This record gives sequence, structure tokens and C-alpha cells, in this order.
Amino acid sequence: MRLMKRVRAASVPLDFDLRPVIAMLNRSGYQLQVSEESGEQVVWVHDEAQIAPIQRLIEAQARGELDSQDRVAAEKGASVAQTLVMTMWRLGAFFRTCPLASVLAVLCLIVAGMSQLGRELRGFEWLFFPPVAFAGFSDLALQLFDLTLFLRALTPALLHFGEIHLVFNLLWLFYFGRQIERAQPWLLVAVVYAATALAGNVAQYYFSGSNAFGGLSGLIYGLVGYTWVLGVTVPSGQVKLRTSTFWVFVIALFGMALFASDSIASEAHAGGLIAGLIAGFFVALWQRSKPNSTPSH
Repeated sequence: MRLMKRVRAASVPLDFDLRPVIAMLNRSGYQLQVSEESGEQVVWVHDEAQIAPIQRLIEAQARGELDSQDRVAAEKGASVAQTLVMTMWRLGAFFRTCPLASVLAVLCLIVAGMSQLGRELRGFEWLFFPPVAFAGFSDLALQLFDLTLFLRALTPALLHFGEIHLVFNLLWLFYFGRQIERAQPWLLVAVVYAATALAGNVAQYYFSGSNAFGGLSGLIYGLVGYTWVLGVTVPSGQVKLRTSTFWVFVIALFGMALFASDSIASEAHAGGLIAGLIAGFFVALWQRSKPNSTPSH
């Protein structure tokens, strides 16, 4: 085995940003190494002919003359592999932080992909709200005690009918899901998710008489009400929403109900919101009733 001789090409202070220089040199096929010695960054090469170009690049970087694209590339990382690793790590962090919301998001993405965002619904009829006849709200509620009908009353939340519909719902799901799942037991969070989705779907079917609807919007509005009530009634808690943000959602709800087309399931939004407010109220009572116990010695 033959060892290649290293040649010192340049040295710069520790606070000097070498990343744009290294990015350009790597793309040009230079083989170099950077080490830290005596409080400096030292650039080493194996070919003395490369020393002058490296020094010119370092001088250009010191004057701020390197191409902005090289700066961006350097900031994002030198390799695709690093980017993929970081992406997988962040996705894993999402799953660890809010596993229930993550599972729900994955299910929505699978359904969206297989149904082509609602454009090809053959075979997905079972995801729609069950088309049951009812004489009144109590009659409809009693029928949902059947397990199959109950589950079908939840599954419309997995259906989405457009890219914007899906993306915005998932963004809000992660926004609310992260703080709720960090602060509360997973079983309680699962009940809140299910209750708000169910309330929104039942309200939409009851008032519209049609089961041609879908989406997480009822659940999202439920989380709006839930987080706002908890933030107001338990201000020291970790779950909260600014009152101004809450009223933005409420005004948007009224705006959609009054001016939007019939394609907006306003009844689902309202039903989810009311269920979230009620759930937040009772969870707040439960949290405030818990004694501030201290460990005994």
C-alpha cells in the first residue's frame, strides 16, 4: 500500500466559512482534507498544482464573491445522502412526537394516492358515511351504535378531494397534534380525534342529507376549539391557542358558510368545532380537579 503525500494548501481562522469553497472544489473533482490545528482550519491536498486555485477561492470567499448558489448548496449540505438521512430523521422525530397524527396522516396519504384525490372512487365507497335512513337525530345516533356503521361514520375523514384540501388539513393536523400529543395521554388524544371527527361527519350528514363529503376539516376545527378552551381555562398548561387565531377560524367558518360554494362542508366544520369546545371544557375540568400531589418521603 502506497501512501499519498499531503501538501498544506491553506489555513484560515476557525470562524471562517469554508463550506462554499469546499462545495465548489468537490464539484470540480478536487480531493482535499480539512483539519483543525493550532486554532486554525488547515486545507490539505495531494497535488501541489491545486494550491493556487484553492487559495484564490478562499480569497474570493473572504471578499464575499462566491456564487450565491454555492452558498445555498453549502448550507443544505454537501451530499444527497446527508439530505436523505436528515429527512428520515425528521420524519422519525414527527412519528415520535405525534404518532397518532402521523398514522392518521399516512392513512390519508394512502387513500389520496389510491383514489387519485377523489377522482377515482370505485372501491372506496365504504369510506363514505353510511347512507342510513333516520327519523331524527336520536334515531341516527342510535344506529351508529352498530360497530360497522360507527367505523364508517369516522372514515370520511380519510377522504380528500384535491391537493390543497389535503395539504392544508395535514399541516393543521401536525400543528395541533404536536402540542396535544406531547402534553396529554395518547388514549385521551385518540378519543378527542375520534370524537371531533365523528361529530363533524354526523353533523354534515344530518343537516345535508348527503354522504358525498370527506376530509379532516371537522377534526381540525374540533382541535381549534379544544386547544383554545384548554389554553383559556388552564393557562399554565402546554395546550393552547391564541384567542385571535381562534376567532380567525370562527370568522372563516361563517365566511365559508355564507359565501362559499356548496362544495364546502360547513356543517362538518361547525360540528367538529362544537365537539372540540365541549371536549376541551370537560378535559379542563378534569385537569383542574387533579390534586397537585407531591412525592412523599
